Amino acid sequence: MDETGKLFLEYASLTALWIMAISLIFPLFRLFKGPTLPDRVVALDQIAFIIVGIIICDVFYTRNAMLLDVVLTVSLLLVFGSMIIARYLYKKQNEDG
Repeated sequence: MDETGKLFLEYASLTALWIMAISLIFPLFRLFKGPTLPDRVVALDQIAFIIVGIIICDVFYTRNAMLLDVVLTVSLLLVFGSMIIARYLYKKQNEDG
């Protein structure tokens, strides 16, 4: 890749990093203000996926591929954690209803 492409990739990843950092405000608000438990769970999931995106942008910016293993592991844990929480909330709703 030529120098112009590398420079563009650095600026694009830095811009995306800032946009994702700012976008953390909205799910944080829903996490603390959320009226129900499922709202808070979804907000926590959204925060975690934004953090994964921030780590990916950091990988592009620093050109350090070692963090990709961390991203893969965290993403896998997030998916399984979401399924477990959704199942728990479904069973809890059926017991109450």
